[in-house]
Amino acid sequence: MKKILYCFLIFLTTGNAWAGSDAANFAKLDIMGKALPADAAKWAMVHDKGTGLTWEAKTTNNSIHAMNDRYNWDEATEKFIATLNREKFGGFSDWRIPTKTEIYTIREKKNTPHTNTDFFPNTAPSKYWSYYICGDGSFITKKVKFGKERSKGKGTRVRAVRGGEAPPQQAD
Repeated sequence: MKKILYCFLIFLTTGNAWAGSDAANFAKLDIMGKALPADAAKWAMVHDKGTGLTWEAKTTNNSIHAMNDRYNWDEATEKFIATLNREKFGGFSDWRIPTKTEIYTIREKKNTPHTNTDFFPNTAPSKYWSYYICGDGSFITKKVKFGKERSKGKGTRVRAVRGGEAPPQQAD
């Protein structure tokens, strides 16, 4: 009972508020991770200067970055994230699923989907994978909503992130 209560308290205090994102903190990056002008029409990643995190940009094509792809937790880590790291997306091999606190840093309640669509235009108004770790080390996966999608589908969407000090991905 103590473990459940402790994890619940951690859940309530780790990024449960609407963070809101400041467009001035964002920078568009090309496929090699190089900075682009703010008005660039195409980009592959978004760097958040405030948090130091770099986010994968979703696409509307059939690539690994397709916004409509859905995964269970194992597929998200063993297929999606593993592919980005094996192919060194952006020149990096440390892509991962974001923590619950991290994913809340790109949410904005005023928009639908709940994010800055100038930098994250291909975000589906759906649930995305994240996780948090309790004080006792318990690993708990979490689905974070970016809006309310009407159509039902199997699996959950995922947006890759790099940077920060997140622990290794684990299944719960």
